[in-house]
Amino acid sequence: MAKEWIEQLAQEIKQKNHGAAEDYGRSQHYAGIVETQGKEFFVAMVLSLQENVDALRSQLQGDLTSSETRVQTSKADEVKITRARFPWIDARLSHHDETITLDYAKGPGLEGDPKLDRKTFSFAFQVAPDDTLSVQDAFVDPPQQYKTPEELARRITEVLFAA
Repeated sequence: MAKEWIEQLAQEIKQKNHGAAEDYGRSQHYAGIVETQGKEFFVAMVLSLQENVDALRSQLQGDLTSSETRVQTSKADEVKITRARFPWIDARLSHHDETITLDYAKGPGLEGDPKLDRKTFSFAFQVAPDDTLSVQDAFVDPPQQYKTPEELARRITEVLFAA
C-alpha cells in the first residue's frame, strides 16, 4: 500500500493541475481540428476565390480595364494571384499550420515592381467550443471573423481588387 504522504502528494497534484491538464487536452483537440479541417477550409476558399476572379473577369470582358488575371496553385498549400494591369497584382496566398497568409503588392496602372510596397494579411484559424472552425484577422482589433471559406475569399478578393 502507498504511503500516506504519497497519497497526499498525488491528491495535491490532481487538484492543482487538473485545470491545466484539461486546457492542454482541449488545445490538443482544437489543434487536431485545425490540422484536418484547416486544409479543407483552405482548398474550399481557393475554389471560391477562383470563382470570384472568373466572375470579375467575365464582368470586365471587352472593357479597356480588362486584363488577364490568374489564380495558379503552385503547391497544395500555396496559390499565386497575378494581374498585369488596371490594377496590377502580385499576390501569394499560403496556408501553414494555424494561419493563412496573404502577401501582396498592387498598383493602379501597369505592372510595377512586386518587391516594393508589399503588404501582408494574416488570418488565424479559430475553433469554437462546438468544434466549428472559422478564421479571423490575426492583427486587427477587433478581429473580423470569417465563418465560411466563401467569406474569406470575398475579403481577399476585395483586398486585392478594390481601389
